[in-house]
Amino acid sequence: MNFKEAQQYIGLDCEVAYRDRHGELQTKQVFVNDVTFIPLYGLCLVTDYGEIRLDRIVSVKALDRKAA
Repeated sequence: MNFKEAQQYIGLDCEVAYRDRHGELQTKQVFVNDVTFIPLYGLCLVTDYGEIRLDRIVSVKALDRKAA
């Protein structure tokens, strides 16, 4: 996933599937707060769960419309 694709999910509840540090597929329901660059990690989704690196994301599914 690239930066422009990730920006469309800001302010949404999403189901994010990603690979953890061991290569295992994880799926979490999160609220996306921002997309930003974090030194040593690179581009990340900033969520209520924590940061998820964009290069590890397998899929993102929006669960509802943007918050007001």
